[in-house]
Amino acid sequence: MSAENADVIVIGDGVIGLSTAFELGRGGVRCSVFGAVNHGAASGAAAGLLAPSIGKLRPDVKTFFDASLALYPAWVDELRQYEPELTLLEGLLDVSFLIPSSPSAIPKLIPSAPSVIPSAPSVIPSAPSVIPSGARDRFLSADDVSRLEPGVSPRRAVFYPNDGAIDNGLLVRALRRAVASSPSCTLSSDDPVISIDLASGARIRTQSGAVHEAERLIIAAGAWSPHVTGLPRQLPVVPLKGQMLAVRSTALQHAVMGDAIYLVPRRDEIVIGATAEHAGFDTTVAPESIEALRRAAIELVPALADAPITRTWAGIRPATPDMLPILGPDPSSNRLLYACGHSKNGILLAPATAISIAALATGDEVPLDVSPFSVRRFLTAE
Repeated sequence: MSAENADVIVIGDGVIGLSTAFELGRGGVRCSVFGAVNHGAASGAAAGLLAPSIGKLRPDVKTFFDASLALYPAWVDELRQYEPELTLLEGLLDVSFLIPSSPSAIPKLIPSAPSVIPSAPSVIPSAPSVIPSGARDRFLSADDVSRLEPGVSPRRAVFYPNDGAIDNGLLVRALRRAVASSPSCTLSSDDPVISIDLASGARIRTQSGAVHEAERLIIAAGAWSPHVTGLPRQLPVVPLKGQMLAVRSTALQHAVMGDAIYLVPRRDEIVIGATAEHAGFDTTVAPESIEALRRAAIELVPALADAPITRTWAGIRPATPDMLPILGPDPSSNRLLYACGHSKNGILLAPATAISIAALATGDEVPLDVSPFSVRRFLTAE
């Protein structure tokens, strides 16, 4: 299929753009994806945490986050045909200072997963496999922590059995292969869209000078989304730098969240992150920042003191003022859909974003409520 015949054009080939294109292609929608080589793009630089239980989210927002997590097992099962090594790492141990002092606080602090996804049976058929009977968030004593993760310095914790992580590099590779092999989709990763024109339809111009038109345009270019000219408004999406490192170790079996650090095991490595810096699109790595992360990791897992550093890097997250994504149509044109600004949760929210934006693009019933993420929340006047 040529780009000229597309019904939908997706601007951006990171995890959000590819996930949305994958969903559109599965439905037979003619879709063209235009991307760019952006050093430090969050999709490849992230740790792949799937942790909606961490932090404080409004109920309407948390429902969307939990629903996206619930989609993951069936999603990964389907994508595994394109990347056989793609698997979910299940379970997250939270040893941060926010841990309550007694188990009695847990039910109020952390609602059980089934209660926060009331519509899951009709919207997300795979949800029961994500939330098996008896799998509940639970308080752990220091002794419990030592039994679950012997490498972690003993302390109280909360264990979230349904949270976890995924290797985002493998995920993006699987999505790219899936989109490239779809008869309904085309994928161009070296000709970024530089401008759009909504005056007469929905038209794009790429860096090469090519012009393409479609029924709908989807802005999914991460931190680079505001750089597309011709948008009806300035998008409040800014780059948020995160420095990270990986060490060679098999000291952990689960993802671990600390006060200002997280650790994610991957095969023979543990990924450690991350700083949060307003530094534009700078992706340089500062030795002092890496050392601070390493020392914080050693405090949680003492065995890492002897673990050699295998790599260091910096990524660029697409951050909004409230750290929530911008999803849905532009108020002035339903030909333009936003799927950007996912901040620290692009990997987690990819499945829910994909099914929601694809439904909006095709005029189908939207299975999840995206109204909390409308760009309208940033508008001072219509």
